Amino acid sequence: MPDGLAALPDELYDSAAAKFGEGNIAPSQWPADGELLLGDALYRPVVPAYRDLVPPDGPWRPVWNVMGTLSELHGEGNVRLIVWFGG
Repeated sequence: MPDGLAALPDELYDSAAAKFGEGNIAPSQWPADGELLLGDALYRPVVPAYRDLVPPDGPWRPVWNVMGTLSELHGEGNVRLIVWFGG
């Protein structure tokens, strides 16, 4: 799990449904200013950017280097990465 992020306890989803409505149980669906106090912990919706989940100096670094080179050659708007995980 990336630094600063933690797995959410199951009770959080029940509390979110009660406070924000059944369709808003995941933090990404909460109102922007939504907060839930559960025990001693205060939860706020934070949606990390992909770059926060896959840091540039991690194991994907060679991929980012190639994409950087391609964007220099062809322009940033002309480079896409499509990844498929599966068997």
